Amino acid sequence: MLVAGHNSAAPEIMLPLNHKGWHAIHFGLRSRYGESRLETRLDSESTFSLITHNDVVGKKQSRRDYEIRPTTFDTRTRIDDLYWKTADLTGEGLVLRQFCPQLVPENKASVANSCLPLWLAYVKLTPLSDEEVEQLEAERRRKDTRRLYAHNDAWGYASWLRPSTEADIRREIEPYRDTDFSRIYWEAGGGDKMFYPTKIGLPATNDWVQDPFRVRDRLAAEAFRAFREKGIDQLRVAADYTHEAGLEFHASYRVAGFHFPVPEDEWNTGGLYERRPEWRGRNRQGQPTPRLSYAYEGVRQYVLSVFREIAAYPIDGICLLYNRRPPLVEYEEPIVKGFEEKHGEDALKLDERDPRWLKHRATYLTQFMREVRETLDDEARRQGRKRPFEVSAIVMGTEQANLYYAMDLEEWIREGLVDTLIPYTSTDSLDSSQDTFVDPGAAEYFLRITRGTSCKVVASLLPRQMTPEDYRRRAHGLYQAGVENLFFWDCYQRSDYSRSWTALRRLGHREEIADWVRAGEPAIQQSGATLHKLGNWDLRYGTPG
Repeated sequence: MLVAGHNSAAPEIMLPLNHKGWHAIHFGLRSRYGESRLETRLDSESTFSLITHNDVVGKKQSRRDYEIRPTTFDTRTRIDDLYWKTADLTGEGLVLRQFCPQLVPENKASVANSCLPLWLAYVKLTPLSDEEVEQLEAERRRKDTRRLYAHNDAWGYASWLRPSTEADIRREIEPYRDTDFSRIYWEAGGGDKMFYPTKIGLPATNDWVQDPFRVRDRLAAEAFRAFREKGIDQLRVAADYTHEAGLEFHASYRVAGFHFPVPEDEWNTGGLYERRPEWRGRNRQGQPTPRLSYAYEGVRQYVLSVFREIAAYPIDGICLLYNRRPPLVEYEEPIVKGFEEKHGEDALKLDERDPRWLKHRATYLTQFMREVRETLDDEARRQGRKRPFEVSAIVMGTEQANLYYAMDLEEWIREGLVDTLIPYTSTDSLDSSQDTFVDPGAAEYFLRITRGTSCKVVASLLPRQMTPEDYRRRAHGLYQAGVENLFFWDCYQRSDYSRSWTALRRLGHREEIADWVRAGEPAIQQSGATLHKLGNWDLRYGTPG
């Protein structure tokens, strides 16, 4: 067994494979004193994959803090057999590397730079017959199975792993190659905080923050400073590599990201929220609220200028993330006055859910969506694009919640303002730890309003960690209901090569899932074996301490 501990900082190893032709590649991993991590690539490749001995479904983990906080938990006597990929190994070697995130790079001796443990029992190579190779190549040519869309917030991985090279960015994209994924929604920024070298907004380097509250805040800022020093444009690298891997690349944007609560309020220091207090939201009592309102043309025009900047990148579309920090319009003076002029009533005296008030307030976001479509169409014509930029929107989970937050989805669709509609949950809540679309009937409203139109409905499956069986069960129900595509928020927390990822990466194979359901939904077992002895220690005994 090849073993490296927290302090090993083991050198990179080249393993000659001495095999020809196509093989399926598996790794046998066990864990002790933290979950095993293995970085690996073929000799001819430039990008590593990060293999994780990870089965956190029962814990509903939503963060990758396991990767930088080695502890004494997750000690297992099993060796789990993890599938990586299938490749032609003719003339290839295998590069193996211990994963050692540098949290304090200026001090190599810092205890914070401890490596992640690695217990590698074996590399298994399973040869493919000529017929199996033909089937594999036919599979990879299929378009009908590529139904899955992945989201990456472009900040979370930086705050855990502190990337500093183009290869680190590409590592986030690599898991989607040769899978059922066809799109990546990669965040370009939110509000006036951008994750690329912007000339309009604020940089993600946070140079003005003297005392970052969380370690994550410091690591992310340092990552973006490292990119800046090396001339690396994260958005461009991600877009180019996504296209090279055969997927569409859609830049995402948090429309409400102009201001955050303490201690994250420092993120937008000197930004639009501070410079233009007259554009802030207002509640029923006329008090300012901690957000900028899209009722004001100045806010909308600022965002449109950001979209024009993003559209200069090699993107296929832009996605508006309405699922974070709503509402975007409240009781601002232009809205209240406009309602009174139209209805002759004071909106402040009405119930906050009065249908007339909600319908009127929604006209302001509809106007914004018109401006988004017009701006992107103009940019597409200016660039001479063959295809227009697509517009996606991640929205609330019910008809009532969308209208309450001023989103008149039916009007958006009627006017052709949105191409892809993604309900984030299947309830009124935005809680991402809930189980979404357990009842596929929750998608019926969205299917009904898009029926007969070019707008597609894409259902978001949450929580971030699910069992392989749950993935298949929910996908099957949604496919039966008429949903054609599935979306996965924070998919970088799922693409770890665990047993759940092995199921998820093929979730676009409707017929395969239907066969599984007809067979009675048998449990999807993790292949591997129990380790009975290591060295001269019988593992059936308890701790040697």
